[in-house]
Amino acid sequence: MNVNPLILSALSSLSPIPIVPNHYEGSATAYIVFNYSDERPVVSGNDEDFIDTTVVQVHYFSTANPQTNKKAIRRLLRAAGFTVAPTQEFYETETKYNHVVVECEIDGAIDD
Repeated sequence: MNVNPLILSALSSLSPIPIVPNHYEGSATAYIVFNYSDERPVVSGNDEDFIDTTVVQVHYFSTANPQTNKKAIRRLLRAAGFTVAPTQEFYETETKYNHVVVECEIDGAIDD
């Protein structure tokens, strides 16, 4: 299941915050990067897999207080059908960014 379009669509209302898969190279003071954490079949039959659970980590980086957008990210992901799992918050002393990690998952038809 390709969840990239789902994540991009779910979080689009946070514009102008850049939202990209895997790696951000820009200079924004706030941005979102997301990556696949796990993807595995959960429904099988007749020696065939039908449904995957896909786990994604959404990383929000900001030089400002991250609380408002952290809550918005969690709310928007839930509204898009994701189940929000653990959320963690860090401060990265090297980059001086607050780093919020929202882990979420969704089930969907396998499209390999």
